[in-house]
Amino acid sequence: MKRYNFFLLASLILVNTFVVGQNFEVPANYQFNTKDDYSRYEKNIIEATNWLHATPFNEQKEKRQEVSAFVVKWINGSPTVNVEINPTIMDFEEKNPGMLTLYMAGSAKYVLENNYSKDMRAKHKAALKGMIAVYKSGKGIKKDKKMEKLIKSDEEDKLDEWLSENLKINQ
Repeated sequence: MKRYNFFLLASLILVNTFVVGQNFEVPANYQFNTKDDYSRYEKNIIEATNWLHATPFNEQKEKRQEVSAFVVKWINGSPTVNVEINPTIMDFEEKNPGMLTLYMAGSAKYVLENNYSKDMRAKHKAALKGMIAVYKSGKGIKKDKKMEKLIKSDEEDKLDEWLSENLKINQ
């Protein structure tokens, strides 16, 4: 009986997470003028990231633009969260526009959920794994050889090597 209850509870949590991720709304009249403005929206950034990851690229395109704009504007001015971009990350945007925003949002989410972590490697890995999950879903995604190479590195447990080689992030 305990096993059944655990399974039921776990299922409800997963369904709730999925539903919350699917129902995110950009806060009305948001403004980023002070440090407090940024901290006030941290929870929204996490929810927005979950929504971006859960929503296929080929669905709700207008809303995706709105959510993406909110996230990018918050990241660009945040006094507590830094997201580093380099040409390798920007390359993923060529075949699948929106990957760069997923990467930025994933980085920000990692920092916020991990007590403003300064661990560059962990932040980049979290962001890349989010991109990989969206790519593997195949929903609204175009085949990308560069992403396939990243996925292969992850599957072979060589993501750290990929980071060192492509993003010049050492352990």
